[in-house]
Amino acid sequence: MKSNLKLLQRLRIWQKLVLIAVFMGLPIPIITYLYVAEKNVAINFAQKEIYGAEYLAPLKAVAKEMARHRDVSNNFLKSSKAAPGPMNDAARAVDQRLAEAEELDQKNVAAGKRNYGDLLQTTGRLRTIKQKWGVLKDKTVGSPPNDNFVEHTRLIAEVIDLIKQAGNQSNLTFDQGLDSYYLMDSVINQIPRIAESVSRLRGLGSGIALSRRMGQEELTEITNLVAQAQGDLNNLERTFNVAHDYNASLKEKNASQIGIGIKEAGAFANMTDRRLVRARAADLTAQEYLNAGTQAIDRLLQVDELALGDLQTLIKARMDKVRLERNVVLWLTLGGLLLTILVVFVIARSIARQANGITGLIAEIDQGNLDARAEVLSGDEMGRTAMAFNQMLDNTRGLVQSRDERDQIQRSIVKLLDEVSGVAKGDLTSEAEVTADITGAIADAFNYMIASLRQLISKVQNVTSQVTSTASETQTAAERLAQGSQDQATQITNTSSAINEMTSSILKVAENASFSASVAELSVNTARKGGDAVQNTVKGMSRIQEKVRETGRRIRQLGERSQEIEEIVQLIDEIADRTGVLALNASIQASAAGEAGQGFAVVAAEVEQLAGRSAEATKRISNLVKAIQGGTGEAIAAMEETSREVIEGAKLAHQAGDSLNEIGAVSNQLAELVRAISLACQQHARNSEVVSRTMAEIATISNQTTSGVIQSAVTVKSLAELADELRASVASFKLPHDGANGSNRNNGRRRL
Repeated sequence: MKSNLKLLQRLRIWQKLVLIAVFMGLPIPIITYLYVAEKNVAINFAQKEIYGAEYLAPLKAVAKEMARHRDVSNNFLKSSKAAPGPMNDAARAVDQRLAEAEELDQKNVAAGKRNYGDLLQTTGRLRTIKQKWGVLKDKTVGSPPNDNFVEHTRLIAEVIDLIKQAGNQSNLTFDQGLDSYYLMDSVINQIPRIAESVSRLRGLGSGIALSRRMGQEELTEITNLVAQAQGDLNNLERTFNVAHDYNASLKEKNASQIGIGIKEAGAFANMTDRRLVRARAADLTAQEYLNAGTQAIDRLLQVDELALGDLQTLIKARMDKVRLERNVVLWLTLGGLLLTILVVFVIARSIARQANGITGLIAEIDQGNLDARAEVLSGDEMGRTAMAFNQMLDNTRGLVQSRDERDQIQRSIVKLLDEVSGVAKGDLTSEAEVTADITGAIADAFNYMIASLRQLISKVQNVTSQVTSTASETQTAAERLAQGSQDQATQITNTSSAINEMTSSILKVAENASFSASVAELSVNTARKGGDAVQNTVKGMSRIQEKVRETGRRIRQLGERSQEIEEIVQLIDEIADRTGVLALNASIQASAAGEAGQGFAVVAAEVEQLAGRSAEATKRISNLVKAIQGGTGEAIAAMEETSREVIEGAKLAHQAGDSLNEIGAVSNQLAELVRAISLACQQHARNSEVVSRTMAEIATISNQTTSGVIQSAVTVKSLAELADELRASVASFKLPHDGANGSNRNNGRRRL
């Protein structure tokens, strides 16, 4: 530690400033490095997303052409009249799209020597899909239509899984922006799934339209596909709405086109449901249905292209923003470091120049050159130090004297000390000689001080004699006055104690009167609350009476409603009877029809059983209605009896309220009387307290006076003692005659 301090002490000022700047600025490069590293991670993250988005386009084209090949090959296999030309064209389109996807898979990315396949780990699966496609293409002709359709669907599902894998490996599925995340979800997950559902509808529906028949299995599959497509299209629309609400620029750019595409795809699903599922047969040709499905898929793919373009735009904008932030921080950091170096250089140069000037000045002074001055180059502490050195040299030059002058002054001072040495022993008769040199003024001042001191000592001796005699007389008078003050204080204290006891008694009476007034007021309040409670009880009785009347009216209405229920029950009973007769007639007709009417006979038997159960139910309802009517009558009677009891209770409550009002009036009169007594006692108590406080103040003043008198006596005694001491202390001074004092002072002034 000590070696480090010595090393720091050997450094120059500019080296210390550079060292401070390095230590203070050391965290800045570290923080900048961490910040730039974080931004580089974000840039690489976004760049990988862009690579993944570029990789999606050829894969989606492969899935589209495979779906078209599946549909046309399905029609070819189901119809002997279909030509193989469209199927071969679709196969060549699939081969071309696979070649484009494989070419991009082997293409190097811009960041280095790695290709898209290595970056996204898709090369192996893409080659597997290509091999499976070659096998499927070769065995399409001659295979069963359903098997061919299923194998195509499985291969397309693998392509869709490869799309999801590319999204996962390229960070698209982990996108941090809300708008870009929803666009990613629509591009990677939703639109490929919806396009596959619509494509399967197109293939199955065109095959049904071609064969003009539809089995139960096909109906179930198409129904599920329609429901799935409609639900997925609704979810897709909500997804775009969320993204557009979050980012208004996306909504202004492509919202209308995306909405139209989703609606047209939904229109195809609705047409399939209406004209194929509900009709249980196709009322349009296979080519018309195929064209409608192709148009819907094309619209979906247009939506996919728009969403993919918006997604790439958002990712590139975010990457450019992060890159700009990184570059700005780098330039600001570099500029700050350069500015720091420049400032340190300027400050160090300024301090060094001023320090060198001060060092040169000190060297000149060391050589005896008192005319040298330091150049002031700045207004800081170093500049003020140089100014202080210059000022110090100016003052020092005026104070420097020659050796002869110092010797003369020293001899004058020795002579003056010899002349005034007797004053230290109390001899006030000696005086100093006043000369013309530098000590003449001091000698004259000293003579004037001696003269003043002579006068002072004379006055002190006279005054001490007078003070001693006066202090003795004052001490005697103060002692007599102190004794009288003590007797007076004792009598005042006894009187004050008696008044305090009387005040305490009056206060107790006042407290009892106040408590009685509080009790009286409490009684009044209690009576008032009782009256209020009785009034509330009366009002409650009135409300209960109204509720009882209202309940009675409702119960009567319930009885009337029960009459209506009884009429309805009678009507149901009649319907049940007529149903039974109808069932009997139906049974007779079924018996007459023979075997052809057996099913109808079963229905008639069920209707007859239903009529029997309806009759039993009507009987139960009738019994229940009668019971309700009986209970309603009893309830009405009970409510009337309750109403009469409530009226009687209200009368009794009114009487109780009147009695409580009378009690309240009497309590008010009693409270007024007690309150008046309490006020009078409180007034007497206050007067007694005033008298007691006055006596206490008088006693305090008397005690203070006594203490003051005693203290005065002590002080006078001390004053007499001090006067004696003062007289003894000045007795050692020697004083000349009265005429000598004035003549010496005048002679001294004349010599000066």
